[in-house]
Amino acid sequence: MRTFISIVVIVYFVAINFYGILMLHFQKKAREDGDEENITIGDSRLFIAGLLGGATGIFVFMFIFKYRLKSFLMMVFMPVLVAVNVYIMISVLTGNYNFLSLK
Repeated sequence: MRTFISIVVIVYFVAINFYGILMLHFQKKAREDGDEENITIGDSRLFIAGLLGGATGIFVFMFIFKYRLKSFLMMVFMPVLVAVNVYIMISVLTGNYNFLSLK
C-alpha cells in the first residue's frame, strides 16, 4: 500500500508541475503576441498551481523561458512554495503522514 501511495504522489507532482509549465508557457505566448487584455492565465492561477505542488516546475522554467524574472512576487514566493512542496513530498514518501502536526 505504501508503494502505491508513493507512486500516486510522484505522478501527481509530475503532472501538476507539467501543468504549471504549460500555464507559464501560454501566459508568455499571449503576452508576446500583444494580447494583453485577453490573457486567460493570470498570476493567481500560477500561484494556485504552485501551491498545489507545481512550484518547482514553474520556478525552474521561469529561468528557462526567461519570463517573469522581474516580478517580485514570483521571485520571492515561488522558492518558498518549492520548499513547502519538497517538505510535503518527502514527508509523504517517507511515510510520515502527519506532516502538518507541529509536535
